[in-house]
Amino acid sequence: MEKETKNTRVKIIQVATRLFMDNGYQSTSTRQIAQLAEVTQPNLYHHFKNKEEVYVGVIESLLGDVNKELVKIVGNPSMDTISKLQKFAECLKTKHPFDFDLMMHDFRTNLAEETQMKLFSLWNSSYKAPLLNLFEESDFAMRNGLSPEIATTHFLNTLSPYIKTEQSNASLSITRVVDLFVFGVSATK
Repeated sequence: MEKETKNTRVKIIQVATRLFMDNGYQSTSTRQIAQLAEVTQPNLYHHFKNKEEVYVGVIESLLGDVNKELVKIVGNPSMDTISKLQKFAECLKTKHPFDFDLMMHDFRTNLAEETQMKLFSLWNSSYKAPLLNLFEESDFAMRNGLSPEIATTHFLNTLSPYIKTEQSNASLSITRVVDLFVFGVSATK
């Protein structure tokens, strides 16, 4: 019985992930989630109190899965920092199905403050912390006045437009985006 309950919960999260990814939080209903997960709404509410709790489950699952990959990349001793940044960015592009901007908009506008704080904390520990560690341990020197914290924030903001699912054919490859981030556009130093 416990395995069946876990499988139902996993199925709800899988379906909800697709719906939230495609439609955003506001345009997704628990009725749609239940219908596509082939469960009744009362059964959905047995596993999750409300839509917000389903969304939290989706984000927790997503961030946990992606974090495992990011930690492996950052901890790989055979790669230099630039290679790790490229792998990190590629991992986010392929494993993070949500549009960053839509996800952050959903966080700020549709969720209770307590939920926002919980998800931002998860975001920081799952995505930002490994990247911050990478910049702190970087094998290249950063310009004066730039901290690993600034580099981390700017790198994630730089990547944001390239992580969107509908932009998989973006004009710049992830390798090129990382190159521009690290070396800039100037031919001179």
